[in-house]
Amino acid sequence: MTAKKRNRIILWTIVGAILISIGILSHSFSLRTIHTWAANMNGWVLFLLMSLLPLVGVPMSILCIMAGAKFGPWEGLAITGIGVAINLVTSWWIARKWLRGPVERLLKKTQYKKPQLKKGEYAGVCLLTALVPGPSYTLKNYFLALSNLPFRIIFWIGLPAHIFAMSPGVFFGTFSGSMTTPKAIFLVVYTGLLIGASQYLIRRLHARKHKA
Repeated sequence: MTAKKRNRIILWTIVGAILISIGILSHSFSLRTIHTWAANMNGWVLFLLMSLLPLVGVPMSILCIMAGAKFGPWEGLAITGIGVAINLVTSWWIARKWLRGPVERLLKKTQYKKPQLKKGEYAGVCLLTALVPGPSYTLKNYFLALSNLPFRIIFWIGLPAHIFAMSPGVFFGTFSGSMTTPKAIFLVVYTGLLIGASQYLIRRLHARKHKA
């Protein structure tokens, strides 16, 4: 199977999963009730949760949905961006102050060596890590913080990449108060476009690395 065909299968599988998830959520839970609950939450409390809970593994996707319900699409994206910025700074500080030593000692015992990235790979690895589906947002941030990537690369490339990847959750939260078929279609198409763009960037990075 070629890489192009495999990527298409992944793309349509994710799109199908999104459709099924929206259907299940719509029939199993009252989206309006969830929207109302999030919308009535204190905005400062929600912002504090977005700034702190992802550091201990709470899924940022759930908090993005709540931000969309509380603040709407554009303010929700802005709040999400500020939360991500705080997460990147704090996870960097935690990793460098407390985690790096134990991780390096553990790797030494297992005879594994932490890979050292070359300067020309910094931006690509950071973008790839932020966009690739699967690993949790928390693990991605700590992985980047424990690497030899400069903080400026992690922040200025990781920040927009994370916001880019989280925007469907914010829109979903905004629409959850009155989910309609056109809004569901928009979410699926928009998410599919984001996934397609991410796959394209990932393929370009791989191709550039192989040429180098």
